[in-house]
Amino acid sequence: MRALKKTIMGTVLGTAIIGSAITVTPAAAEEVYMIRGFLNVFSAGMNQMTSKLKRAGVRATAHSNGEWSKIADDIIRRNKRGKVSFPIVVAGHSLGGVELPQFANKLGKAGIPVKLVIGLDAGFANPQPFRKGAQSVIHYKIPNGNSFRRGAGFKGSISNRIISGVDHVGIDKSPKVQRLVIANIRKAVGK
Repeated sequence: MRALKKTIMGTVLGTAIIGSAITVTPAAAEEVYMIRGFLNVFSAGMNQMTSKLKRAGVRATAHSNGEWSKIADDIIRRNKRGKVSFPIVVAGHSLGGVELPQFANKLGKAGIPVKLVIGLDAGFANPQPFRKGAQSVIHYKIPNGNSFRRGAGFKGSISNRIISGVDHVGIDKSPKVQRLVIANIRKAVGK
């Protein structure tokens, strides 16, 4: 009996010591990048959606247009060290939307998949075609807005969806569009 008590106590004590030495690392979270349009003035909706996504537990950040290349370089560097959290989602309004094909193509060229790309009336210039990287592309646009298109090597899906009743400046602030964008992002990241 005494030997049994010692064995049980030893097992309990050993488990407690080992258990306290194990560090539990939380599962990696997604990376969601929201890219604002020209001058950051007319894309307040991107900031609003970033805040809503954060409140829903999604790891999202908002950035100025023009920062996409720096962000892509950082993702590529971290990926080489195994420090990227997947899935990656990118969204952009206006000029930020125009930059999305370049962003996804650069990551794709480095072998990094972008699970979802969402454009909000990519404007000012016709966006480059998607070639690599993006698995699914959704573009909410005004009736006469530019469309996203596929280029050589693109294997994903592209859906250009016309949104009526909003203009270029207001599309990212539209409650209806924000609900669509947030729902698509949450579905892509599983939250």
